[in-house]
Amino acid sequence: MGHRCIACGEPAGYNRAVVDTVGGVRVGALCVNCERAEFGRSLERGRWRGVDGCAFCDRDGFYALPQWVPDCRRDDAALVSTVAYEVTEATATVCDEHLHALRDDPPRDDRARK
Repeated sequence: MGHRCIACGEPAGYNRAVVDTVGGVRVGALCVNCERAEFGRSLERGRWRGVDGCAFCDRDGFYALPQWVPDCRRDDAALVSTVAYEVTEATATVCDEHLHALRDDPPRDDRARK
């Protein structure tokens, strides 16, 4: 599974993973441009700890949107760089309707296409 954005289909880089919270499986990615066009800066600035369910409505949050976090370690003589995400109680989640709306009707903001 590549790192293509679920909204625009372009390479998502290592911005956010989209993780099914029931199975713990990564089902996609979200690029920074589509994240900002759809949610503004609310995902990065929000305080999601203690929010039970979707960050944007009162439905259950079945999809977590954790950020990829880089790490660099020295392994013998080489530097090894990795990225990973972790779903915690402070990770924003969205319901199936918000996820499908993003996937099926991507943001129309021109920045999301550049």
